[in-house]
Amino acid sequence: MHPFKPAHRGIPPRTAQRRYTRLFPGVYIDPAAPVTPLVKARAAWLWADGACVLTGISAAAVHGARWLPGEAPAEVAVGRVVRVRGLVAHRDRIHPRDITDRLGMRVTSPARTAFDLARRHEPDTAICHIDALCRATDLAPNALLDLAGALRATPGAARLRALAGLVDPGAESPRETVLRLLLLRAGLPRAVTQFVVRDARGRFIGRTDLAWPRWRVAIEYEGSHHFTDPEQARRDAERGNRLMRAGWRVVRVTAPMMQRPDLIIEEVRAALRAAGGC
Repeated sequence: MHPFKPAHRGIPPRTAQRRYTRLFPGVYIDPAAPVTPLVKARAAWLWADGACVLTGISAAAVHGARWLPGEAPAEVAVGRVVRVRGLVAHRDRIHPRDITDRLGMRVTSPARTAFDLARRHEPDTAICHIDALCRATDLAPNALLDLAGALRATPGAARLRALAGLVDPGAESPRETVLRLLLLRAGLPRAVTQFVVRDARGRFIGRTDLAWPRWRVAIEYEGSHHFTDPEQARRDAERGNRLMRAGWRVVRVTAPMMQRPDLIIEEVRAALRAAGGC
């Protein structure tokens, strides 16, 4: 069963209110269905009867970006003032070239979506979202610079230009993005994301979250499942042993360590120096 039950498409309002959860006026959802950013995006599209363009977090969700905040409201661009709870309506003028069709809905292009994320969120949050957007699409960081140049007279273009150089599609989680930014701002060389390590014969050894191949130093970010899942713990241990046999130094970073950034920087800097780096 499709989770959406728009009241204006055949369900009496009282019946809809009794059996379903209301998302927007005239749009209801099965109470058992999770309300994800993508679900909110489609609900907003239905509420507007398609007379809108999905933007920001909603557009990113439609493009397949992961790790988006579940509590974020749906975002649309419309040509009128709208006051609907749980919906943010922007009165943006979006050029047709920056609009595309996806999943049967009109959304901002990946590049335009990145621009909106950059100008409407704090820098680190924006980079986390844009990293995920780039990973889900074919959007390249260089395209963000091109868009910033094309929109140079538009408020927010300078923000996009400043953030473009920090974007990396290799990040596999917001935590990895935050960790990468922490090390960059500490003055450490830029790491390679998702680096594949091979032996002298080209055989696969392992893939690291962040790496400095020149010095054979790697960082592995390990969330809680790395410790609670026995199979994951086994794979981590075996990969770590293979990396060490190949002459790599591995710094393991856990979620609690993220509360002590100075400690992380100290550990990584020490590993790089021991390997002949900075």
